Amino acid sequence: MEHKIIQLLILVLTLTLSGCKNYKSVDAYVDEINEKGELNGNVLVVKNKEVLYENSFGISHPKTKEPLTASHRFAIGSISKEFPGVSIMQLYERGKLKLDDKVSKYLNDLPTWASTISIQQLFKYTSGLPRVAWERYGENQMTVTHELLLNDLKKVEELTFKPGTDYLYSNYNPILLIHIVEKVSGQSFERYVTQNIFKPAKMTNSYFAKAAPWKNEILPAYPFNKENKLDVFKMDGIKFLMLFTAQDIYQYLQHLHSYQLLSKESVKLLSEKEGSQSPLGVLEWNDDKLEVHHHHGEQGSYEAIIRYFPEEELYIIILKNQKVFNVMDMADEIYNIIITNK
Repeated sequence: MEHKIIQLLILVLTLTLSGCKNYKSVDAYVDEINEKGELNGNVLVVKNKEVLYENSFGISHPKTKEPLTASHRFAIGSISKEFPGVSIMQLYERGKLKLDDKVSKYLNDLPTWASTISIQQLFKYTSGLPRVAWERYGENQMTVTHELLLNDLKKVEELTFKPGTDYLYSNYNPILLIHIVEKVSGQSFERYVTQNIFKPAKMTNSYFAKAAPWKNEILPAYPFNKENKLDVFKMDGIKFLMLFTAQDIYQYLQHLHSYQLLSKESVKLLSEKEGSQSPLGVLEWNDDKLEVHHHHGEQGSYEAIIRYFPEEELYIIILKNQKVFNVMDMADEIYNIIITNK
């Protein structure tokens, strides 16, 4: 019996190892993913401030078949929520607001629950605000505007839970942060971010989009599914609709992690999480030392991931306009290749 168990374990180990590949380079691995038809997007790997790997795969539009380039811009889904969070913390550092201020102090046209939610509870997703009805908008082929989102938010009579007692990921939280940034700064969110994040971080090719599906945008990577059908979800005038190049995402992250956009104390505070993630995604700290920054985002057929490993001074950025749910696996494998072959 014992002999048969040992034989079974050897068989399982053999099958497991036979399914693994020891890639000699990032180039070889990414090429294989591309040949499988599982990569339509841009990959950027930077180590010690030098580009270790950069390439574009696939097309920017399923009809024109225009090849993707490093200059094409992508939506990055929930990673975009880093920008309202960073903006709020910049205003906090300047003494323009306090994190325990209630929402009603700055926004007086909301229901009474606004006087029970603090700014910090907004960026920790502990406000009790419900989820945005994205499915209803899509099913009814509605054009989602900022006014629609705010009107639906104003119709919320009761919170999902008492603020500070639970966690719920809701896009209403960064939406309210955006409006607080505008109220406190006296600027549009687009202008504030452009002046206080994009320019200082030398993000020269990223910008706020106007409407989706894209119409008059500069070099957008159009989102499409496996059947080569363009995304049809409609948005117009959404304040968090932004498009980025991979290089600009790197510039932003490098300035964030070198504490040029925020102090280390503010980054640590913003990275605190009550549930699965913070406005910055997932940052793991060992006392005062950052060990990893991970953030994954989706928006329709877009999918993106950022990974930063401070010890190796390594950035991995993958932006895709055709989602096949493999960017996290790709980032893992790229990291393993670099660490194994260093």
